[in-house]
Amino acid sequence: MKRSHIMSLLLVAILVGTFIATFTSTSRSVGFAQAANIPGEECKVSGTLVREQPVIYDPIVDPTKTVFHMEDKSGAKCKVILEKAKPTGLENSESIDLYGAMVDGEFHATEMLMKCPSKYNESNHVLSLETDESTS
Repeated sequence: MKRSHIMSLLLVAILVGTFIATFTSTSRSVGFAQAANIPGEECKVSGTLVREQPVIYDPIVDPTKTVFHMEDKSGAKCKVILEKAKPTGLENSESIDLYGAMVDGEFHATEMLMKCPSKYNESNHVLSLETDESTS
């Protein structure tokens, strides 16, 4: 084999490895109860914001700390400390995925993904069709 072929194969192998490593998460998806059993270990918890509890964010005191409560899919509630500024639309989110670890009974999240309500959901679409038909 030519040297250029070997280098090309090596480059392709590195790119494939990087691609797989980028899109493969090493954190396990668990609830708060399971996360409490593995304190300090990185994991993913999915759930919803507990709207009855306040979302605490004071950028003057600590611009990289947001505190709120979340209920996981099994119904367990836990205090969450997000190590980032308060995300826009947190109170309107439909679901939340947190990545972090349990520390002293609190979930310390380093990353958060939110699913926000879509303006293109079925009820809005039906409403806009009814509105369009009534104007014709």
